[in-house]
Amino acid sequence: MRTLDRIYLDFARVLPMGFRQGFQKQMVYAGLSINANSFLGQVVMLSIMYGVIAFFAPLALFGGYRLDFAIVAVLLFGLSLFMSYMWVYFRAEDRTKRVESILPDTFQMIAGNLRAGMTPYKALKSVAKGHKGPLAEEIEYVTSHALGTESFADNLLKISERINSDTLDKSMKLFTTSMRSGGRLATLLEELSVDISETQALKNELKTSTKTYTAFIMFTVLFGAPLLLAISVNFVKMISNMQSKTIQSTADFGMGGLMSTIPITADFMMQISISMLVFTSILASMLMGTINEGQPKSGLKYALGIMAACLIIFFISNVIVGKYVLGLA
Repeated sequence: MRTLDRIYLDFARVLPMGFRQGFQKQMVYAGLSINANSFLGQVVMLSIMYGVIAFFAPLALFGGYRLDFAIVAVLLFGLSLFMSYMWVYFRAEDRTKRVESILPDTFQMIAGNLRAGMTPYKALKSVAKGHKGPLAEEIEYVTSHALGTESFADNLLKISERINSDTLDKSMKLFTTSMRSGGRLATLLEELSVDISETQALKNELKTSTKTYTAFIMFTVLFGAPLLLAISVNFVKMISNMQSKTIQSTADFGMGGLMSTIPITADFMMQISISMLVFTSILASMLMGTINEGQPKSGLKYALGIMAACLIIFFISNVIVGKYVLGLA
């Protein structure tokens, strides 16, 4: 083992064993052939570098330090790890969708080869040859390793270990069971192809029927929340200005001590609004992932876009409401 690989492995050991095993499994699903511990070690090393830079940069630039900078450094370290994991996760999800989209046609081609007199091994080999994509790669991998000590059926079941798809897993189990029992394999694959196509059509119909809910959520998060928060910020600013003028006028008559300002300032309201928009964007993206894909994590790929759009609309609304509606400076 090279010295650099040992260093990466030492950095990877900082993370819990369960996280490393789950990350390695996701890398297999994503079709990445690089060593998981080496990749994780590089990610941890870069994350620590980002955290250290965020920790010491304010001290070098401004000559001062606050506890907020340490919190930002820790958050940046965690965010770097999280983004690396989500990149692998979305790559695995994309690979799964590509496989499931061509699964019915693949089973139809295998069934046609079987009816033409080919053996199951030759039928799969013929389908994989001349085609590109993750499923063709996995079939080629399985058929090339099926000539060893393990049986062809056992090797077929390993396809679902490298692609995270329940549909593929159940199909391969049904395929191998029928092959071992000597059933009508071609007829089974044709019916299986029809069932998968009908299931996919129902899923697409369900996604279409839920577009109204998705559009309502997006409108509320992108336009409703930023506008209402911008109005709240400017309302607090207007009240603060009115109270400061009242206090000044009463102070001229020697009664300034009778007036008090509201405890909520416009700056505090601005910070709260930005925090609310960030967390609302994350929750809305997870809700969209649940509605469209059935998994909250699937919607996180929209989080950064929704967050950026919310903040831009909020700052624009804040300027418009403050300057042109309420006439504040």
